[in-house]
Amino acid sequence: MVEAWPFDPFVIPTPNVLRVSAYPLHGAPVFHVDLAHYHYEVSLKLALLKTHLSYYVQAYPDSLSAQWELLEWGVGELARSYPQWFVMRRSGNEIYWENRLLGQTATIKLNGDLELWPIDWLGRQVQEDLLLMAVDELSGHPLIAGQLCFPNRWCIGDKMGLPLAAIHGPVPGFREQIAYSTNRLVARLLPQRPVWRRNWSLVVLPDLDLSPRLGSLDEQKAAITAENAGERVFYRVERQTLVRLNRHPSVLFTVHTYVAPLARLAVNPRWAATLAALLQQVEPNMLAYKGITPYLQPLLAYLHQSAERG
Repeated sequence: MVEAWPFDPFVIPTPNVLRVSAYPLHGAPVFHVDLAHYHYEVSLKLALLKTHLSYYVQAYPDSLSAQWELLEWGVGELARSYPQWFVMRRSGNEIYWENRLLGQTATIKLNGDLELWPIDWLGRQVQEDLLLMAVDELSGHPLIAGQLCFPNRWCIGDKMGLPLAAIHGPVPGFREQIAYSTNRLVARLLPQRPVWRRNWSLVVLPDLDLSPRLGSLDEQKAAITAENAGERVFYRVERQTLVRLNRHPSVLFTVHTYVAPLARLAVNPRWAATLAALLQQVEPNMLAYKGITPYLQPLLAYLHQSAERG
């Protein structure tokens, strides 16, 4: 059994706004089961998928064999990391699966008939969003399949088939500063040696699903003041992992999203002061991309007040 990994999504942020900053997992779980929120988040996924399946799940038919490998690897990874909650046994071409958290059992015939895309089936067992990229340096590692239920203002339909650099095209400075290193990371990633990274943002809704279909958030941003920022602004963190499949030239990109109101975090004066200093270092175009510019001044006022209270 893998020891619990002491992962804290809400550590004090650092100024490294635009760096790959990927680190080896060293045997820690690829999927992070946050037990306090597991049932709610998986149930939320199921509700979204029930009503808007094609919006949140897309895949190219020629990705199917890689998806089957992903499913086989994924249930094995869950059973390895959390044997108290997940059981996987393979017999020939069949997998017996037990998810004790959900009270589910299944017998799956690999490469057989499955009502769902394999990546979608696996995604219904975990809290992470799952994205599968083809490892192809000539085409720039395009997105070939995914289940994306908890995005931050983007949707999978707009990104399918695009190379990695184009997917991140709206990010200021991405092409110039880190596109090359990101592409090389994907190309050189080895099976059994996954990596992880952290990404942060500030948002004005606590919802995990911040899809573009929700419409503009301008009204919520305009309502932010120094007095209410603690309750109306949320620190959103993504724990991201990248895993190279063994048999297919593909890489799995996982995203586990965590959200907390600033008031919960800014009770630590050092945390509030550090975030304020970081926001004052970030380039204006990055603040605009992250959607922070409209409420930056009341947000800074709130953070400075919180820091001074310490």
